[in-house]
Amino acid sequence: MSDFWQHGPITTIHRFPGLKAADLEKVVQKHATGRPAVLLVPALASEMAGAAWPVLLKQIRGALFLDELILALGRATPEDLVRAKSDLDGLPMKTTVVWPESVNLHAVLEKVRPSLDVGPPGKGRDVWIALGFILGQGHPHAIALNDADITTFTREIPLRLLAPLLHPALSYDFTKGYYARVSGSYMAGRATRLLVAPLVAILLEKNGNPPFRIIGAMRYALAGEFAMTADLAAKIPIPRDWGLEVGILSAVARAVPFERICQADLCDNYEHKHQELHPEDATKGLNRMAVEVTAALLREVGRIPDNLVTAYREQAVTMIPKYRADALASGLDYDEAKEYEAVETFAGAIEKALSYGADDIPPPLPPWNEVENIAPGLREAIVEAVEKDNA
Repeated sequence: MSDFWQHGPITTIHRFPGLKAADLEKVVQKHATGRPAVLLVPALASEMAGAAWPVLLKQIRGALFLDELILALGRATPEDLVRAKSDLDGLPMKTTVVWPESVNLHAVLEKVRPSLDVGPPGKGRDVWIALGFILGQGHPHAIALNDADITTFTREIPLRLLAPLLHPALSYDFTKGYYARVSGSYMAGRATRLLVAPLVAILLEKNGNPPFRIIGAMRYALAGEFAMTADLAAKIPIPRDWGLEVGILSAVARAVPFERICQADLCDNYEHKHQELHPEDATKGLNRMAVEVTAALLREVGRIPDNLVTAYREQAVTMIPKYRADALASGLDYDEAKEYEAVETFAGAIEKALSYGADDIPPPLPPWNEVENIAPGLREAIVEAVEKDNA
């Protein structure tokens, strides 16, 4: 976004107009020589058949600032593993496919189940396993995470995530990405615009604790693109559900000082698969995401404000005229009825999250710094299993 505004407790790294990504790439590549960087891409095997997959492979081929690419491939078959390894073959960096549901990894995780049950498959679990592999095989300086379904992906996205962490004159531990979300002629990003932003504003007013200050300062709290130092990656718990992004922000806010956290403008527009709203079914799509994201936020609340759902509705509907003006004055279409429907769906999701008990919310997976005390040797066993899968 073309501004230079610094606002709130964290630093914003802008994507200034006129500056060339190729020039930044040369700088970051030089710094990466002494500070190796890994890109971790969590993906479903089905995404290899999507339009974004060849875009990712083409762009990554030129990402010489990366030391290694790790693909965490969920819901995969042996044939999917073969294809993934073939597709990654020939890239200029080291590549590894982590198949969390492989026979080898399943045996490892079953062995430690009495002391550590990692639960069913899911993005959070896959990321946690892949982080265990990365930290177990060595110790890179930084790890960036990037989804695999971005049809507008360019290598500038991981480049800008990693730049604040790799520059030797800077001392950041965490970068969160942000971007515009426009799909066709419509503004996207409803869960961020109409759920997280108004809800966090209410919770921040009542609970000025570090997680809400950080989440409230983020321009795109639900972005799946972020980067962190390996030291920080080893310190934080990893949520298993749709609360992954806000859960990681909460953990980061507790683990490092605010001045070591930044957010970076990554691209002009970000386009990936969109979740359907499913207003009548809280177990599907954006409705389910809203329930789990809200539950993750409420975990950070000491005392839940009275009449939270009513307060949310009042706050959220004040945003609709603003987004309407932003859309129409920019030549976009704007469907107010759908926006109000989203607010009502999210209000119902908040009601459902408020009814959750402790057993309804899966606990996050433990920080890798603590795993040795819980399940000795697990990290090394994961490395061995992944290496067998890639042999």
